[in-house]
Amino acid sequence: MNLLSLSTRFVAAAAVATALSTSASAQIELTTNGDFETGDLTGWTQFETGPGQQSVTTSNPSAGTYAGNINNDVALSNSLWKQANIGIGQVAIGDKVTISFDARGSYAVPGGVAFAEFFQELSGGGTSGGGILGGAPLAISGDPEEWTTFTFDWTITGDVSGGVTLQLGATNGPAGGTNMFYDNVSVTVPEPASMALVGLGGLAMLARRRKA
Repeated sequence: MNLLSLSTRFVAAAAVATALSTSASAQIELTTNGDFETGDLTGWTQFETGPGQQSVTTSNPSAGTYAGNINNDVALSNSLWKQANIGIGQVAIGDKVTISFDARGSYAVPGGVAFAEFFQELSGGGTSGGGILGGAPLAISGDPEEWTTFTFDWTITGDVSGGVTLQLGATNGPAGGTNMFYDNVSVTVPEPASMALVGLGGLAMLARRRKA
């Protein structure tokens, strides 16, 4: 084996290792308009409990120009929106999904809260799992203008033929007045290892050509 062949194989091996490492860390973003920078609620499925509760605002966004706002003024209700049935064909059993977003606002007293909920969706309807992220209401700052960043990891344990759904809301007790702002909403899943294998095949072909 000559030095050129050894060098070619070394370079190919190093490139493959880099590709595999990059693939292991690369993430696929599943949300649409999670930062609200379209200036509207494109990508979000809305469930208002009264007219005009949900909007996009330029008032004190966490980043960029816009943030989303849910101002629920109806007692004993949950005004919410969803990134619904996202990641179909991209999320599989065993994947670790990372959910993150920024939130601020104020809770109605008594009983006002806000939850982040995540669901594993079945094709045709229903779920194979889900629940409240963190198991409790969002612990936002007591200062309604101060943003708090939340990050949760969720391992897919069941059928996700219908993708996954992230749900954010503003819930009231007997009094209306829970006012929530959300920004930089992200749901990511690791890029499949198969993408690295595509790169491996290309490098192998390159190495054979150089050897020839």
